[in-house]
Amino acid sequence: MKTTFYLLLAVLLIWSCEEKKQIDLAAEAEALMATSRDWAQSQSNEEYLSYWTEDAQLCQSGQPMLRGHEAIMAMLESTKDIPGFKVMWEPYEAHISENGDMGYLLEKSSFTVNDSLGNPMTQYFRTVTIWKKQDDGKWKCVVDHVAADPELSSIE
Repeated sequence: MKTTFYLLLAVLLIWSCEEKKQIDLAAEAEALMATSRDWAQSQSNEEYLSYWTEDAQLCQSGQPMLRGHEAIMAMLESTKDIPGFKVMWEPYEAHISENGDMGYLLEKSSFTVNDSLGNPMTQYFRTVTIWKKQDDGKWKCVVDHVAADPELSSIE
């Protein structure tokens, strides 16, 4: 009986002394914001798509929800036919889960297209993106929700 007690006590002591991995939430928040900024600089549809998980969901104001790479790529490809199409965004707030594997960003974004006379027209949005850290340590977007905000006049 004493042996079992001492063995249990030893296991508990070892377990309680085990160093728990500390997550630097501020550094993770900065890394997530940097990832979003890198994403905004993408030069090709394939590069844009690489920032979403395979099962990502994209929700845009007034549009049906897109689910997965195939649907999102079809939308990306369709933007090639829109004169003057340009999308930009800037994250302004990041939140990371305590264990560092999930996070979300609050962002301002804009979409620009040419009107019928060829003049650029820009609409501004509030965006919430939800991210999951992958096994390789990279962040990928799981949910991208974009809502029009008539009060915004820039993404800065």
